[in-house]
Amino acid sequence: MIGGMLFIGGIGPTEIGIIVLIIILLFGATKVPQLARSFGQAMGEFKKARKEAEINYKKFEESVTGSEEEIPKKATAKTKGEEVNITEVAAYMGIDTEGKTEEELKEEVQAKLEASKSEKE
Repeated sequence: MIGGMLFIGGIGPTEIGIIVLIIILLFGATKVPQLARSFGQAMGEFKKARKEAEINYKKFEESVTGSEEEIPKKATAKTKGEEVNITEVAAYMGIDTEGKTEEELKEEVQAKLEASKSEKE
């Protein structure tokens, strides 16, 4: 507290009040709760998608490295029968895929993953 005013990131209560008043004037008093609810739902969907992406990445990394750690099946976003295309993954990682077998690509992807792991450590 500085001089009786609470500062949050350089914005005081007067500025917050003005921002809230502008939002109410722009959207109307009935739309503000709907906007807040929509924002909350969007944040929930974003967090869910991020968690699914992290789980899928771990699952792919384990399939490449051969790790046997179990990942909950219901948490993955993949549908049944969907396989990881090693050629697409290798191309995404910047590995030249032309004229190479899937086994060669798996080895190169694994080597690149291990190199990135050692860089992080």
